Amino acid sequence: MKFRKFLKLLTSKFLLVCLLLLLEIALIPALIIGASYLLNLTPILTVVLAVIDIVLVLYIINSDINAEYKIAWIVPILLLPFVGCILYLALRRRQTPRRKLKKLMNNLHGVDCLYSQSIPMMEKYREKSDFAAQCAEYVSRECLLPAADCYEAEYFPCGEAYAERLLEELKKAKKFIFLEYFIIAEGKFWGDVLEILKQKVAEGVDVRLTYDDIGSMFKVPSDYDKQMEKLGIKCLCFNRFRPVLDVAQNNRTHRKIVVIDGLTAFTGGINLADEYVNIAHPYGHWKDTGVMIRGRAVQNFTAMFLQIWTLKGDKKDNYSEFITDAPEGDCLCLPFSDTPFDDSTDNGQHNLCEDLYLKIIYHARKYVYINTPYLVIDGEMKRALISAARSGVDVRITVPEIPDKKYVFALTKAFYSQLIKEGIKIYRYTPGFIHAKSIVSDGKYCIVGTSNMDFRSFYLHCECNAMFFDERMSEKLHEDYLKTCEESHLVTEEEIKVGFFGLIYRSVLRIFAPLM
Repeated sequence: MKFRKFLKLLTSKFLLVCLLLLLEIALIPALIIGASYLLNLTPILTVVLAVIDIVLVLYIINSDINAEYKIAWIVPILLLPFVGCILYLALRRRQTPRRKLKKLMNNLHGVDCLYSQSIPMMEKYREKSDFAAQCAEYVSRECLLPAADCYEAEYFPCGEAYAERLLEELKKAKKFIFLEYFIIAEGKFWGDVLEILKQKVAEGVDVRLTYDDIGSMFKVPSDYDKQMEKLGIKCLCFNRFRPVLDVAQNNRTHRKIVVIDGLTAFTGGINLADEYVNIAHPYGHWKDTGVMIRGRAVQNFTAMFLQIWTLKGDKKDNYSEFITDAPEGDCLCLPFSDTPFDDSTDNGQHNLCEDLYLKIIYHARKYVYINTPYLVIDGEMKRALISAARSGVDVRITVPEIPDKKYVFALTKAFYSQLIKEGIKIYRYTPGFIHAKSIVSDGKYCIVGTSNMDFRSFYLHCECNAMFFDERMSEKLHEDYLKTCEESHLVTEEEIKVGFFGLIYRSVLRIFAPLM
């Protein structure tokens, strides 16, 4: 079995693409050295390189990008003159890296009906609290999605419960099914979903699937989108991996969205793969969370899905067909998306999910409990967490005991070691891997969704989350979090102590964290 997997890797498109990328990277210093040798311009070239380095470093220092990104780029530029400059110019974060991706924000003609804001709905948020109204207005301004509510919200404390309910709801579809996932993987869970989708296609239901190329690589065939189309499932493979030094390779759709008939929506950390529902156990027990909502908030998820779907380039839809026809609800639910392709995220200053996390943390009076598989945070987030802890707020963060990516786990430990010293409680989920992404505070506010507490989710990926201003939903997350703590190990200050070389290693990891 292992030999077959190895043989598959050797003959895969992925290996070829990686080899071409390595060749491209290797050619940069080779061409520079070769040119300087042939032209015999070493003294002049040295001066020119020094000037270029200084100019570029001054440009980065005075740019509006995040401070951690500045440091992460300045170091290689100074250590590897010119090579670092070329890599920065090729890989720096910039607005709409590929022309095709511009459609994400610009090709919104005809979808205004999905983004319409109800004035009475904003009044409901103002009646709830000034904090709720501020968050709703911020989301509406930054990603155009309106304030909303739902009449039913179900929280899933594990992937198994999510999967069982998802299969039940898919079978009820009458008009359309939209699915967008970072990972789909051949196996029992996806197989069960696929059987229902094929049945629904036969019944005349409009079934659409978007999956991420890198996220699903090696888990499904490279032509899987074509295979789905043959089954009658409209399919989009998002942002295909290419052998080009381009920051757009980092821009993945990390979202998990299901919309059924515009009446029911699912989101959370669970992908369509067996480990997420504990059919397979590559990293011990897999702890994940998700939510199902019914009501007017579902329309926000419909809008998110269709925004990415425009990349397929098919004939324009009649978007009014997808308007949610649902009654008013008593649960204030604010679904929102976060993408790296709009003006607000280009300069690194307005990352919607991170900003809403920060709002919750600064607003907390009693407690802030966070689940995240990866903890790679910037200075602003670190200051917020420390400020809350110093103010007497019970700040807890749960991370995995068994990591899925060892280098990211090393980064996580480097970052949480600083937080523990400031009185923040770090728990490691001892049964295995925790993939849940959530924050809950004071029994009033919570967010469940797809965003990790790391640079990739906050700056590079397309993400989706649901923010609730509801005591019932917050209490469910609170209870589940305390139960998770009982199964987890509280990391002590004694455990985070390392020697001199360990401190250097952690310091280097933190410097380059934004680029990993």
